[in-house]
Amino acid sequence: MLIRQLIIFLLIFIISGCGSKSSENNETNKSIDKNISKNKDSSKKVIEKREDITFTLETIDGKTLNIKEIPYGLEIKEFKDRPIFLMMFGYRCPPCLREIPRLIEFSKKHKDLAIVAIEVQGLNSSELKDFVELRNINYNVVTGNANMDFISYIQYKADWQGSIPFLLGINRSGEVKIVQVGGLFDSQLELAYKELIK
Repeated sequence: MLIRQLIIFLLIFIISGCGSKSSENNETNKSIDKNISKNKDSSKKVIEKREDITFTLETIDGKTLNIKEIPYGLEIKEFKDRPIFLMMFGYRCPPCLREIPRLIEFSKKHKDLAIVAIEVQGLNSSELKDFVELRNINYNVVTGNANMDFISYIQYKADWQGSIPFLLGINRSGEVKIVQVGGLFDSQLELAYKELIK
Protein backbone atom coordinates (compact mmCIF):
# COMPACT_ATOMS: atom_id res chain seq x y z
CA MET A 1 0.00 0.00 0.00
CA LEU A 2 2.81 2.41 0.93
CA ILE A 3 4.65 1.64 -2.33
CA ARG A 4 1.48 2.33 -4.32
CA GLN A 5 0.99 5.71 -2.61
CA LEU A 6 4.64 6.58 -3.26
CA ILE A 7 4.30 5.74 -6.97
CA ILE A 8 1.15 7.89 -7.25
CA PHE A 9 2.92 10.80 -5.53
CA LEU A 10 5.92 10.53 -7.86
CA LEU A 11 3.69 10.45 -10.95
CA ILE A 12 1.83 13.58 -9.82
CA PHE A 13 5.15 15.32 -9.11
CA ILE A 14 6.61 14.43 -12.52
CA ILE A 15 3.46 15.39 -14.44
CA SER A 16 3.07 18.76 -12.76
CA GLY A 17 6.73 19.75 -13.03
CA CYS A 18 8.93 20.80 -10.15
CA GLY A 19 8.25 23.45 -7.56
CA SER A 20 10.56 26.40 -7.04
CA LYS A 21 11.31 28.75 -4.19
CA SER A 22 10.12 31.78 -6.13
CA SER A 23 6.43 31.27 -5.34
CA GLU A 24 7.06 32.47 -1.77
CA ASN A 25 7.29 36.12 -2.83
CA ASN A 26 3.64 37.26 -2.57
CA GLU A 27 4.47 40.56 -0.84
CA THR A 28 6.54 41.69 -3.84
CA ASN A 29 3.66 40.69 -6.14
CA LYS A 30 1.30 42.91 -4.14
CA SER A 31 3.66 45.88 -4.41
CA ILE A 32 3.92 45.39 -8.19
CA ASP A 33 0.12 45.26 -8.35
CA LYS A 34 -0.08 48.58 -6.45
CA ASN A 35 2.46 50.22 -8.79
CA ILE A 36 0.61 49.16 -11.93
CA SER A 37 -2.85 50.04 -10.64
CA LYS A 38 -1.93 53.57 -9.48
CA ASN A 39 -3.74 56.28 -11.43
CA LYS A 40 -6.51 54.00 -12.65
CA ASP A 41 -8.53 57.13 -13.53
CA SER A 42 -6.48 57.69 -16.66
CA SER A 43 -5.68 54.83 -19.03
CA LYS A 44 -2.94 56.99 -20.54
CA LYS A 45 -1.19 57.25 -17.17
CA VAL A 46 -1.48 53.50 -16.63
CA ILE A 47 0.10 52.83 -20.04
CA GLU A 48 2.88 55.32 -19.28
CA LYS A 49 3.47 53.63 -15.92
CA ARG A 50 3.55 50.20 -17.55
CA GLU A 51 6.19 51.32 -20.02
CA ASP A 52 8.32 52.52 -17.10
CA ILE A 53 8.70 48.96 -15.78
CA THR A 54 12.24 47.86 -16.61
CA PHE A 55 14.69 45.23 -15.41
CA THR A 56 18.39 44.62 -15.95
CA LEU A 57 19.58 41.03 -15.78
CA GLU A 58 23.14 39.80 -16.08
CA THR A 59 23.92 36.41 -17.56
CA ILE A 60 26.55 34.25 -15.89
CA ASP A 61 28.95 35.04 -18.73
CA GLY A 62 28.65 38.79 -18.11
CA LYS A 63 26.13 39.88 -20.76
CA THR A 64 23.62 42.55 -19.71
CA LEU A 65 19.97 42.08 -20.70
CA ASN A 66 17.80 45.20 -20.60
CA ILE A 67 14.14 44.27 -20.31
CA LYS A 68 11.22 46.65 -20.63
CA GLU A 69 7.53 45.93 -20.33
CA ILE A 70 5.56 46.79 -23.44
CA PRO A 71 1.84 46.29 -24.10
CA TYR A 72 1.19 42.52 -24.25
CA GLY A 73 4.77 41.54 -23.61
CA LEU A 74 8.41 42.24 -22.95
CA GLU A 75 11.13 43.82 -25.03
CA ILE A 76 14.64 42.53 -24.44
CA LYS A 77 16.75 45.22 -26.07
CA GLU A 78 19.64 42.88 -26.86
CA PHE A 79 17.31 40.47 -28.70
CA LYS A 80 15.07 42.98 -30.47
CA ASP A 81 13.29 41.52 -33.53
CA ARG A 82 14.18 37.95 -32.52
CA PRO A 83 11.91 35.24 -31.14
CA ILE A 84 12.68 34.47 -27.49
CA PHE A 85 12.18 31.55 -25.13
CA LEU A 86 12.23 33.02 -21.61
CA MET A 87 12.42 30.06 -19.24
CA MET A 88 12.44 29.32 -15.53
CA PHE A 89 14.25 26.12 -14.60
CA GLY A 90 15.94 24.41 -11.68
CA TYR A 91 19.18 22.51 -11.29
CA ARG A 92 17.51 19.65 -9.41
CA CYS A 93 14.27 19.47 -11.41
CA PRO A 94 14.10 16.22 -13.47
CA PRO A 95 11.90 17.65 -16.29
CA CYS A 96 14.22 20.69 -16.52
CA LEU A 97 17.30 18.48 -16.73
CA ARG A 98 15.72 16.38 -19.49
CA GLU A 99 14.88 19.55 -21.43
CA ILE A 100 18.40 21.03 -21.37
CA PRO A 101 19.89 18.79 -24.14
CA ARG A 102 16.84 19.51 -26.33
CA LEU A 103 17.32 23.25 -25.87
CA ILE A 104 21.04 22.99 -26.64
CA GLU A 105 20.30 21.25 -29.96
CA PHE A 106 17.36 23.53 -30.67
CA SER A 107 19.48 26.67 -30.26
CA LYS A 108 22.03 25.24 -32.71
CA LYS A 109 19.28 24.58 -35.24
CA HIS A 110 17.50 27.95 -34.89
CA LYS A 111 20.23 30.55 -34.56
CA ASP A 112 17.77 33.45 -34.66
CA LEU A 113 16.08 32.17 -31.47
CA ALA A 114 17.28 33.70 -28.20
CA ILE A 115 16.95 31.49 -25.14
CA VAL A 116 17.16 33.07 -21.70
CA ALA A 117 16.96 30.57 -18.83
CA ILE A 118 16.67 31.70 -15.22
CA GLU A 119 17.67 29.18 -12.54
CA VAL A 120 15.16 29.45 -9.67
CA GLN A 121 16.19 26.73 -7.24
CA GLY A 122 18.90 28.69 -5.51
CA LEU A 123 22.29 28.23 -7.19
CA ASN A 124 24.62 31.19 -6.73
CA SER A 125 26.60 32.55 -9.70
CA SER A 126 29.65 30.37 -9.12
CA GLU A 127 27.61 27.18 -8.71
CA LEU A 128 25.52 28.06 -11.77
CA LYS A 129 28.66 28.61 -13.88
CA ASP A 130 29.85 25.13 -12.90
CA PHE A 131 26.43 23.67 -13.72
CA VAL A 132 26.37 25.35 -17.16
CA GLU A 133 29.90 24.17 -17.94
CA LEU A 134 29.13 20.61 -16.83
CA ARG A 135 26.02 20.47 -19.03
CA ASN A 136 27.60 22.32 -22.01
CA ILE A 137 24.74 24.83 -22.08
CA ASN A 138 25.10 27.15 -25.08
CA TYR A 139 22.32 29.65 -24.34
CA ASN A 140 21.91 32.56 -21.92
CA VAL A 141 21.63 31.57 -18.26
CA VAL A 142 20.81 33.89 -15.36
CA THR A 143 20.85 33.26 -11.62
CA GLY A 144 17.50 33.71 -9.94
CA ASN A 145 19.00 34.70 -6.58
CA ALA A 146 20.06 38.11 -7.90
CA ASN A 147 16.84 38.72 -9.86
CA MET A 148 13.97 38.03 -7.49
CA ASP A 149 12.24 41.26 -8.50
CA PHE A 150 12.01 40.07 -12.10
CA ILE A 151 10.91 36.57 -11.05
CA SER A 152 8.18 38.08 -8.86
CA TYR A 153 7.09 40.26 -11.76
CA ILE A 154 6.75 37.19 -14.02
CA GLN A 155 4.80 35.41 -11.29
CA TYR A 156 2.37 38.30 -11.13
CA LYS A 157 2.01 39.01 -14.85
CA ALA A 158 1.81 35.39 -16.05
CA ASP A 159 -0.01 34.04 -12.98
CA TRP A 160 2.90 31.63 -12.58
CA GLN A 161 2.59 29.48 -9.46
CA GLY A 162 6.24 28.42 -9.35
CA SER A 163 6.14 25.06 -11.17
CA ILE A 164 9.08 24.46 -13.46
CA PRO A 165 10.07 24.22 -16.23
CA PHE A 166 8.10 27.31 -17.20
CA LEU A 167 8.28 28.97 -20.63
CA LEU A 168 7.22 32.32 -21.99
CA GLY A 169 7.40 32.41 -25.78
CA ILE A 170 7.93 35.96 -27.04
CA ASN A 171 7.55 36.81 -30.72
CA ARG A 172 9.68 39.22 -32.78
CA SER A 173 7.46 42.16 -31.74
CA GLY A 174 7.88 41.39 -28.05
CA GLU A 175 4.38 39.98 -27.55
CA VAL A 176 4.05 36.99 -25.24
CA LYS A 177 2.39 34.34 -27.39
CA ILE A 178 3.07 31.18 -25.35
CA VAL A 179 2.79 30.47 -21.63
CA GLN A 180 3.73 26.86 -20.89
CA VAL A 181 4.21 24.97 -17.64
CA GLY A 182 6.09 21.67 -18.01
CA GLY A 183 8.82 20.40 -20.28
CA LEU A 184 8.53 20.26 -24.05
CA PHE A 185 9.68 17.58 -26.47
CA ASP A 186 11.44 18.40 -29.77
CA SER A 187 8.23 18.49 -31.81
CA GLN A 188 6.56 20.79 -29.27
CA LEU A 189 9.56 23.12 -29.21
CA GLU A 190 9.34 23.27 -33.00
CA LEU A 191 5.64 24.17 -32.86
CA ALA A 192 6.34 26.86 -30.27
CA TYR A 193 9.11 28.33 -32.41
CA LYS A 194 6.87 28.39 -35.50
CA GLU A 195 4.19 30.20 -33.52
CA LEU A 196 6.70 32.90 -32.58
CA ILE A 197 7.97 33.54 -36.11
CA LYS A 198 4.55 33.79 -37.81
